[in-house]
Amino acid sequence: MLWTKALMNSCGESKMPFLYLSKDGLKELLSKLYDWGELFWVDGSFEGKPRLARATKEAIAKYEVPALRGVEPVKSLVIPPKQKVAEYPGNLDKDIEIAPKKRAIFGIAQCDLAGITIFDRVFKDDPEFVDPFYVERRKGLFIVTIDCAKAYPSCFCNLVKGKPFCDPGDGYDLNLTPVEDGFLVDVGTPAGEELLKGTGASQATDSIIAGRDKLRAKVTAQLEKQNAQFATEKTYIELVSEVREEPASYRHHGSTCVECGACTNVCPGCFCFGIYDNDAGDGRYERLMTWDSCQLAGFSRMAGMLNPRLRIAQRFMHRYNHKFFHYPWRYEGWPSCTGCGRCVDNCMGSIDMRATLRDLTVESVEDMLPSPSPKVAEPEAGK
Repeated sequence: MLWTKALMNSCGESKMPFLYLSKDGLKELLSKLYDWGELFWVDGSFEGKPRLARATKEAIAKYEVPALRGVEPVKSLVIPPKQKVAEYPGNLDKDIEIAPKKRAIFGIAQCDLAGITIFDRVFKDDPEFVDPFYVERRKGLFIVTIDCAKAYPSCFCNLVKGKPFCDPGDGYDLNLTPVEDGFLVDVGTPAGEELLKGTGASQATDSIIAGRDKLRAKVTAQLEKQNAQFATEKTYIELVSEVREEPASYRHHGSTCVECGACTNVCPGCFCFGIYDNDAGDGRYERLMTWDSCQLAGFSRMAGMLNPRLRIAQRFMHRYNHKFFHYPWRYEGWPSCTGCGRCVDNCMGSIDMRATLRDLTVESVEDMLPSPSPKVAEPEAGK
């Protein structure tokens, strides 16, 4: 097996050699994943806007690898929008059955993989709380990531510790990079190597590896160029951590918020939830866990109709505090924002998170730079 014959780096850690997979080999890999379990993929054939979809056997031959991250996040596949977590009355010794599924997600970008890592820290790896439902879903998950070949104007992963590609140790089973007539494959786990058997994967040549490095450098340079206007001397985490009162930036940029919750729904790193009981009939009740949004007034409403975040401006500020202060404080300095830019693309109030964070350094609205329109989510053609 290639895994057992892995190369050794200077630290003594095993490192798989890079592999080359042809386009026909990719179809074979997709067929194996389809037979292995439930397959979802990010399909690049939807009019230039990659969409998350359930794979079908018939569509494998026509599948197009996405050049950009998907329009939707993949969090619904690891945290369902609604799930049953308890039922009563009944046998209290009987747990809710958790049916583990073998589920593969193919073609996600680094920003979505980083989102799953955000959930892992909260629901799986935090010793103070482990969500058994999440853990079981995560056990059966097989992840294939793909390097971004382009970037949306709204993408800003480079400003939040991210990048348009995945590195070893990021948590994928397989990572693919589009190269001439095929793909360079980086194997992340023994399970990934096992699925590659029979696909015709072979050791990659130096020229193929050089092609991957060239693509990564190109997209990284594009991100640095388009986000130069939003770069700050201090990190976004440092800027938000220093805020003590409601700053002018939050008041200015948050003034157009319409409380729709789109930003949190499309965010790959938002995990706010609510729990309520529902009448299931026949004298039985079930307890449901559903997605919620900290941008909605009802999220922080308490008994007696008291609400510590009654104003939209307070909820707007809370979202930034959670992503760039509370979460990094608890989880080793990592923000719960992956820089995917979906909040920018979908905001009905045309709020750009990058401009909001940049302007934390500005004391008055008059000194703030105008924000570019976030509604130009199409990358330049041919670039």
